[in-house]
Amino acid sequence: MKKSANYHYYVEGQDEKSLLEVLKRDIKCIRSGKIETFNVIQEKISIARIRPLKQGTVVVLIYDTDVQTNLKILQYNVSFLKAQRGIKDVVCIPQVKNLEDELLYACKIRNIEELTKSITKTEYKKDLIRCSNLEERLHQCQFDIVEFWNRIPEGVFSQFGNDAEKVKICKRS
Repeated sequence: MKKSANYHYYVEGQDEKSLLEVLKRDIKCIRSGKIETFNVIQEKISIARIRPLKQGTVVVLIYDTDVQTNLKILQYNVSFLKAQRGIKDVVCIPQVKNLEDELLYACKIRNIEELTKSITKTEYKKDLIRCSNLEERLHQCQFDIVEFWNRIPEGVFSQFGNDAEKVKICKRS
């Protein structure tokens, strides 16, 4: 029997981390793996950071594309990870433009506050992180994993493509 790969997700913030936990654990629509908060657009990945990764790990980089940034750090991180013998694959998943826009695209909601029943947009992030029934809220908002992370961003981020299909494991949620 072929052993499945280990997955290690790097996400920008706690809101992404909370959502991915629900997607992998409760809805089971993405590959299981460790989720770590680390901004791959702003910080270089070091040997010390990847040392604990198991041999054959697939590293998943999830990042927002609504920022004006110099892509040298992201380019460095992708090249650095691909050069490591213990890394099986590097998966780039751009969020067009950010997590909120991805959720709006993948859910049947008019504004992001509907997902968490937040009063204001500023409260939405805190509410998402604290949401104890996020799986239920996603189902109520008709979240569709097929529509989530399925676009390639325009502009400078397009060079990295979108490899989200490599981590998705179900068609519809």
